[in-house]
Amino acid sequence: MKFRPFLIVMMLLCAVGCRPSATMIIRGTAPSECEGLNVYLVPQPFPKAEEVDSTVIREGRFEFRVDASQERMCDITISLKSRVPFQRLLIAIEQGELEVVIDTISVGGGTPMNDDLTEWKNVMTEAGTRADELRAQILVEDDQAVIDSLKQEMEQGYTVAGLRTVEIIERNLNPMGGFVYQSIERMLDEATRQRLIDLGIEEWKPKRE
Repeated sequence: MKFRPFLIVMMLLCAVGCRPSATMIIRGTAPSECEGLNVYLVPQPFPKAEEVDSTVIREGRFEFRVDASQERMCDITISLKSRVPFQRLLIAIEQGELEVVIDTISVGGGTPMNDDLTEWKNVMTEAGTRADELRAQILVEDDQAVIDSLKQEMEQGYTVAGLRTVEIIERNLNPMGGFVYQSIERMLDEATRQRLIDLGIEEWKPKRE
């Protein structure tokens, strides 16, 4: 009986030591024309060659299994040998399973940060697309009142996109939020910028090592 406490301690230590580390599984698809090409997982925004991971597209699919104990941002991109256009995909490395599609329009989802990252991408895409449509209308419009109205609509669209971007940052005090914050910091008004700083976002801004 006197050995029981010792055995319990050893079992607890083993349980702690054998606990699986945080892992992210990235499952993706790519155009059939990219069969056999390398897919790269590239750290962002300050990539180092020794930290780049790669795999090969087989039957239109690829997979990464990466250490997610440290959350961070990466790009998924295909070899420059690709004969078809594709869009690099920005993702957040975090524990969980991520499904991605690399194509002319690339998308990903399945984990909290990446779902918010997709929302941000959609917000910015919608605002940019609508702004392009409004600019095209302005170019062929002669009525100044109509032109002013179109310009006002474009400005309102950018304002709404900015507010939604700030909301996404506020609920992501993590590497993803820090990355988005850094990308728009110079466009923020001082009050909004200070509010995000007070929340602690500066801690999560990417830093060059």
